[in-house]
Amino acid sequence: MANKTEINFGSKEYLTPIQYNLIKTLQNGGPYTRKALVKELNTPRTTIYDNLLKLQKRKFIEKFSRNNGMRGRPLVFWKLKN
Repeated sequence: MANKTEINFGSKEYLTPIQYNLIKTLQNGGPYTRKALVKELNTPRTTIYDNLLKLQKRKFIEKFSRNNGMRGRPLVFWKLKN
């Protein structure tokens, strides 16, 4: 498993390099939208989204939405779980 990176979150958890980069980015910058993560990491949108869902399923991160008071869909933000 040369393509896995170990990170300690209480137990041995193995993350892919993109998942590791997502977690580090969220640690350093706080909540991000998917669009901001794509721009920050220079990675395709679908790759970011797929890995965000995997990290959410493993309970490392969570998403929340904010309505800016205008019509349309609210912005969805991702952040590390407390």
